[in-house]
Parts: sequence; structure tokens; C-alpha cells
Amino acid sequence: MKLTDNADLRPYNSFGVAARAACLAEIEHGDELETAVAMAEQRGLPMLLLGGGTNVLFAGDFPGLVLLMRNRGIEIDRESGLVKAAAGENWHELVRTCLEGGLYGLENLALIPGSAGAAPVQNIGAYGVELEGFFVELDLFDCADGAGRKLSRADCGFAYRDSVLKRPRAKPRVVTALRLQLSPEPAPQFAYPALERELAGAGEVTPENVFDAVCRIRRRKLPDPAVLGNAGSFFKNPVISEAAWEELCRRHDSPPHFPVSQGVKLPAGWLLERCGFRGHTRGDAAVHSEHALVLVNRGQTTGRELYELAWEMRRRVLDDFGIELEPEVRIIGAEEPAGRGGG
Repeated sequence: MKLTDNADLRPYNSFGVAARAACLAEIEHGDELETAVAMAEQRGLPMLLLGGGTNVLFAGDFPGLVLLMRNRGIEIDRESGLVKAAAGENWHELVRTCLEGGLYGLENLALIPGSAGAAPVQNIGAYGVELEGFFVELDLFDCADGAGRKLSRADCGFAYRDSVLKRPRAKPRVVTALRLQLSPEPAPQFAYPALERELAGAGEVTPENVFDAVCRIRRRKLPDPAVLGNAGSFFKNPVISEAAWEELCRRHDSPPHFPVSQGVKLPAGWLLERCGFRGHTRGDAAVHSEHALVLVNRGQTTGRELYELAWEMRRRVLDDFGIELEPEVRIIGAEEPAGRGGG
């Protein structure tokens, strides 16, 4: 285990904003996790689990112990289709490894940044596919009582970009490994409109075609965090009632939408673009010029400044549409801006 006091968190968040933690523990083996938690208890430090740092905004410092899972290992059983991955594995590389190993299903989730352990926390999804559809169970370590447990799909309470693991807790539950059920028989999913357009004229569609197409779309759509700090889509796509949808249609001509069981899902990016946020800047805190759903660090902005920009965006959408956007990105160390209501 590698321990760093007064740790600089800039290398560990894809926004590339400056923040510090009282201590940082990089965990390579399970017994090290117990040791790190015991140390935090002894020093009276709060704890924060950080995955790949690609879905978090540090709006301030963290006065405790940050846990980083660095364990590795992928086990593939092609006959049964079962895959076990350690939490510290890179998610995109896991998708690639499964595809190259002749197990299919995850190709729509290619190029999603972050670690394998973070994937079930967020119930990651893209282009018509969600992790939930392949999930079997996960192993976790509960920092509250030091116990190891397994959680099934039902235990995880998966929802749109959500799970029980995402609920705030005084002491985190740390995913150490997950198991997925894939298929040795290719059955590519490409009904999602953007993906269908990308594959038009490709002839017979294969999982490899889908993987490559998803990578192309994502690279065009989202900036590379290594070049321009960002965490991908900052807000979830909101779901509104049928009545609210009908009212929206009376005020706006043919808004893009996706029917879902709970009502109608709207693209958050469309709402933000209608509010004029695409390319909007506040110093080095900015909205990407190609996608109003992506906040970016143009160089030297702070996490607090990005948070203030996100709050402004939420407030405007609420004022203009009566719809409250929910962040997809986890925000650490922030309080709502003083003296302002709503949003």
C-alpha cells in the first residue's frame, strides 16, 4: 500500500482541478484496505472512495483519507460467459479484453472512462445498453464494520445512472471485484439512433463494428480529459411526466425525447443549448463548444468555479423550463452558493 499525506488530488480527477486530501491510500491487495481503514479510524479521518476520478468534481479539499483501488486481474470463462474483474481494472480495457476473448455485450460501453469498480456504482450506460443487463454480483468491503459482502443485481438497486452504492454514507462501501455474464454468441445492439447512423452502409454489423463505431462517436463528441479537463456528461437526462411533456411541446417545436416507463426522457444537452450554454465561459470554467452537457477546465479554473457554473446552468433550466437537472457527476466539498434560492 502506498500512503501519501497532504496529497495533491489534481492527478486523480479528470477535471484536473487542484484539491488536496489529508491522506491518500493506493490499495493493491484486500488486506491493505483493512489496514488503511484502521488507520483512518485511529486518526479520526473521514473516508472517500475514488475510482478513476472521471465522475467527480472537487469543489474543495477533502479533509480525510481518499481510497484508490489499484488491484488488478481479469478472469474469463468463455464456455460459461462469466467474467470476473478486479475493481482497479480500467473499464475500457476490460471491454476490449472481453471482445478480443470472444465474449460479447459490452461493446456499446466502450471508451467510458473510469475503473471497473466504479461501473456498478454509476450503473454506467451508453447507446442503448446499461451495465445492469450483464451484472451478476460484486464483492465489496464495508468500511463501517470491516465486513466483506457480496451484492447481487437485486441488492444493488440499479436505476438510471444510479445504484444503492451511490447513496451518501459516512463510511464508504468499497467494490473490490465484479462479475458479469456475457455471451459467446454475437448479438450486436445498434438501434440507438446515433449508433445506427454511424453504422449505416457498414453491411453486416458485428460487435467489433459496434465497438469501433462507439469509439469514433465518443471521440468526436467528448473532449479527451488529457487535453481538456472534463468529466463527460455533467447532468443526467431528466425524465418528466406526460403532462409536462405535452406542455413543453406547446411551447417548443418537436423537442427531442425518448419514451420511458416513467414518462418522457429529455436530452439535458438540448435544454442547456436552448438556454444558450453551449460554448459559454466564466474565465477558465466553460461549457464545451460542441456539447452543452460537458463542462470543461480550460486551464487554471478551480473546482469551485466549475461548481458555480454548473449551479448557474441548473438554475437557468429550472427558470426557463421548470425542469430541475440532477448532476451525474459526484460533487465533493461544495455547498450551494450563498444568498441564492432555487435550483
